[in-house]
Amino acid sequence: MSITYRPCKDINDYEKIRTFLEESYEFYGTRFDDNLSLFEFQTALSRGMAEPVKSIDDALKNVLLWFHGENVVGLLEEDAFCAAPGYRHIFKEMVEAGERHAACSGSREWEVYDNDADFEDVLLNKGYLKSEEYWVRREFDLTDSKSLQVILPHGFFIKTVPELVDAQKVYKAYKLCYGIEFNEKIFKKMYETSTYRPQLDLVVLDNENEVAALCSGRYEKKNKLVTIEAVSCFHQYRKKGISKALLAHLLNTAKELGVSKATVYTAMPEKYPAPNRLYESAGFQLVGNRFVWKKGND
Repeated sequence: MSITYRPCKDINDYEKIRTFLEESYEFYGTRFDDNLSLFEFQTALSRGMAEPVKSIDDALKNVLLWFHGENVVGLLEEDAFCAAPGYRHIFKEMVEAGERHAACSGSREWEVYDNDADFEDVLLNKGYLKSEEYWVRREFDLTDSKSLQVILPHGFFIKTVPELVDAQKVYKAYKLCYGIEFNEKIFKKMYETSTYRPQLDLVVLDNENEVAALCSGRYEKKNKLVTIEAVSCFHQYRKKGISKALLAHLLNTAKELGVSKATVYTAMPEKYPAPNRLYESAGFQLVGNRFVWKKGND
């Protein structure tokens, strides 16, 4: 049976992608970046940012899928790719397809873990070079850990995002993390995803009920995994231990849900030292560095 590829078509493909991502994580573990939590979060973001709100079909129309029979074995998005275990050889075809689709918008970049030699060889043969830019994947093992201390400054307290009366305050905290405007439509779509849990979408408030910091995670029940998607702290509240306390509270809550591992993705510490120090000090361990590959003449 041959392997074929085509654009994502409808909600049925969406469900097949979800199954594919869950099963791929079982093989790759936390070294697998394109997990279900990230996929659902980005799809919700794409849908909610549009005017009017996009359907799932419209949000995923530029996603390319590779099939072996009825099963998805590969996925290519604008800024991510995934090949199932046993199908990594299709990466060459993914690169070629990605370049064709990027022809109108400029060159394509790829993110590959250091020492993933099969992917690196394909990119080298296609004229790509590994840049000095990279992302860091870390994990926290919750299976043996004790409850973490949550120590906040006097007068500060933790609430879940859905408990807030003034949603604009949390929109600003999300913007601080992502650099884009959030709105009610985005949050509504986020709440509808299978990986959203309100007890993992948290803020710290000061004694005047102003949002000081945000920490948000997504929960994959099947794989007992929490992916930390957003952490931010407003400048005037920094260096008080607030982010570390909020992160500890999220990890404690995750363990109560039955989570075995938490994972987080950060930009390179040379440019963004603060978030990297936060996770290192909290006990997160390095999984690997994912380097950005660019065309040699870019």
